[in-house]
Amino acid sequence: MDPSQQQPGPERQPGDRTPESEPGHGQASGRSGEPAAAENPFARPGPFGRERTDRAAGSSEPSGSTEPTGPAQEQQPARPGQPVPQGQPAQPGPFVPFGQPYPAQTAQHPAYHPYQQFPGYPAPPAPPTTNGFSVASLVSGIVCCMPPLGMILGVVALRQIRRRGQRGKGMAITGIALSAVSTLLIALFFATGAANDFWKEVEEAADEAASYQTVGDLRKGDCYNLPGGGSSDGTEVSEIQVVDCAKPHEAEITGGFKITGFGKFPGESVLEPIAERRCDDIDTAYAMDAWAIPAVMSGYYYIPTKDSWNNGDRRVSCGFATEGSRKTTGSIRRDAGNLNTDQAGYLTAENKLMKAAYEEPEKDFPQAVPGHLAWAKVTSSAMGEAAAALRGRTWPGVVAAAVEKRAAEFDKARAAWGKAATAKDEDTFWEHVFEAEAALDVKTEKTIRQGLELSTAEPVQDEERA
Repeated sequence: MDPSQQQPGPERQPGDRTPESEPGHGQASGRSGEPAAAENPFARPGPFGRERTDRAAGSSEPSGSTEPTGPAQEQQPARPGQPVPQGQPAQPGPFVPFGQPYPAQTAQHPAYHPYQQFPGYPAPPAPPTTNGFSVASLVSGIVCCMPPLGMILGVVALRQIRRRGQRGKGMAITGIALSAVSTLLIALFFATGAANDFWKEVEEAADEAASYQTVGDLRKGDCYNLPGGGSSDGTEVSEIQVVDCAKPHEAEITGGFKITGFGKFPGESVLEPIAERRCDDIDTAYAMDAWAIPAVMSGYYYIPTKDSWNNGDRRVSCGFATEGSRKTTGSIRRDAGNLNTDQAGYLTAENKLMKAAYEEPEKDFPQAVPGHLAWAKVTSSAMGEAAAALRGRTWPGVVAAAVEKRAAEFDKARAAWGKAATAKDEDTFWEHVFEAEAALDVKTEKTIRQGLELSTAEPVQDEERA
């Protein structure tokens, strides 16, 4: 067998005992008396048997290193499967001889580099933004408040979108189109004169909305339309439409007053007589010229309801109102504020008679004899007061004679009313009443009115209205 093909012995493991330490192995003595080195059973065999150890036992050098005996030559390691030449030490294999230390292992592979992260894909570009002018153009075009503004904003938006690559081109174009249409419509609106009509309607609508007031807010001189289709039948109302007195209307406020002396709501039956008496005086002071009151108008008033009374309402509103939804034009106000002294003086004297006429009892004479007699007495006194008022001042020449004649008529009527106040029966009573009425000549009154520039249209009596 070729010595170079000799297989190495088993690898020595830590803790294994060497042959020298095992019991039963003798130690040969050398020439010097020292024990001979133990024979290495794993040594490679030489050409003449086992290779002798070059060093004595206990040497620290490995047995595989020997000094060359010949001249210095470059030793070439033997190739595998090739015999070792004579005199050349055997090359150590992968296993060290038995009893020698295991050589340190050297790294045969390069160390791994730490993990290096390769750069990923680049971030996608940000999406283009929407141009703000395009949004403003669209909003302006939809709202139509300033149509040209939408077109201007749209043009600016298109230029910026082209330069910056922004979004919003569709909104800008839509805003321009809507603004163009709105501008064209407005131009036609003004060119055809529709703007004036539209503005008038807006003003009328605003005035109408502001014209509604509560009954408690009505003041002297307000003209209004009756709620409920012109009904004046005592229907409860909360709001009333106030209108210009120069325009058609259905009622006019002459004034008002507050009710006192009651804690709880006294009821309509108590409030109505109070309202009638007080409103008669207020109406007469407001509309002193009874001939100027349209025949379709009569006294009218609002009293508090139970609910409004509980909420603190105590006001009574007096006035005149039409009947049957009929309308009138112009104010009936003829008071001391818009009459001259001659007009006011004459009307004051005449209205004494009208005030006395309000005292006529509602019941017939047989059911109210004392009331009728008292009414005749009051009227007789009013006639005397009216005659004294006419004679108590100086009148213009155009009416002076007529005024004196009217005073004489009042004296004659006063005497007749005095006889009626002492009548013993119904026939006598009415006989003297008719005598008093015949004493007053309507022609005399028209002459005075014409001279004083007052209304000359005779008022319609209640019987004629019915």
